[in-house]
Amino acid sequence: MTTRIRNVRLAFAASKNSNHPVDVVFDAAITSIRPASDNAMTDGDVDGTGKFLLPGLIDTHVHLGSSNALQNAARAGVTTLVDLGTHPDSLIIEQRETIGAPAIVSAGSAASAPGSTQITRMGFPSASGVTGATDADRYLDWRVQNGSDLIKIIIEDPDATDVPALDNATLAALVQGAHKRGLMTVAHVVTASAFDRGLDAGVDILTHAPLDRDLADTTLKQMLRQGTISSPTLVMMRAMAQVQLGDRADEAFQHSVDSVHAMHAAGVPIVAGTDANETPIAPVEHGPSLHDEIAYLQKCGLTPSEALTAATSAAADAFGLSDRGRIDIAKRADLVLVDSDPTIEPRILRHPAAVWIAGVAVETN
Repeated sequence: MTTRIRNVRLAFAASKNSNHPVDVVFDAAITSIRPASDNAMTDGDVDGTGKFLLPGLIDTHVHLGSSNALQNAARAGVTTLVDLGTHPDSLIIEQRETIGAPAIVSAGSAASAPGSTQITRMGFPSASGVTGATDADRYLDWRVQNGSDLIKIIIEDPDATDVPALDNATLAALVQGAHKRGLMTVAHVVTASAFDRGLDAGVDILTHAPLDRDLADTTLKQMLRQGTISSPTLVMMRAMAQVQLGDRADEAFQHSVDSVHAMHAAGVPIVAGTDANETPIAPVEHGPSLHDEIAYLQKCGLTPSEALTAATSAAADAFGLSDRGRIDIAKRADLVLVDSDPTIEPRILRHPAAVWIAGVAVETN
């Protein structure tokens, strides 16, 4: 069904026609953006007078769960979810078939060391345990056969934990093997040393931010040199600090905040992710938590426009999603309508007036 949003402004100052109201016409994709007309409203028209339109939000780090979680994400304007660890693969297929749900990009079961927390406590299959560099191809072929869109790797710091850790040769084999198969890599890193291990292995995106100390200047320079992207998930880092560190939580979380601030100041690309999940260990709500993450990013020095970009076009670019993240002709009609300019009043995102996923209206109330 074709929809036309009448007399609406585009949210980003850099967007075409952002200073003038436009009519945006779409079905599954955007078919027209033209100056607002004075014609009378007709069936299928949405009155955008005084409102602002922005691309659907992208959460670059979630874990799939219930259909309610998907609905909560959609109602909050999150139209694409990047799943970084869900099993079994049949659940991913089921979630993708949910009507009106966000689009899903999935890694399936993350690679970790045999005996890892992911396998022993979180129930991931033993096949996700990689025994060494020579086992990397077996794991990667398994992921390709089961339709993974990217590869997630758990990188632990052997000096900071007793949890089994993949060695450097295995990390490098996983990254190189993934790239040969045309798949990008994302790594779980929660200490500064784990960041360095991920960089040395050539990981594309490092998710989380260190709780133990600030990132070193040498790490920032290496990230810039290699074009590494950060998805810091400050919402989760705060939750982890509170659960694991008690009285030291504020101090530990400040390391995460300061590291993100330093990455942004250095020019490291940053995208918005939450680690949303429904586990009892450190649950993070799907949907509204991305609004919290956008607010955290602003506290780390990003402007409102930069923080919104981290959850839209920058996130799309980071994951090679060239069909979304922007309001332009032929892009997916993943759209969020709000009552005021979110670059001036970011909190308005928490109350979208309307949401569309691939042109299908989402019930927001």
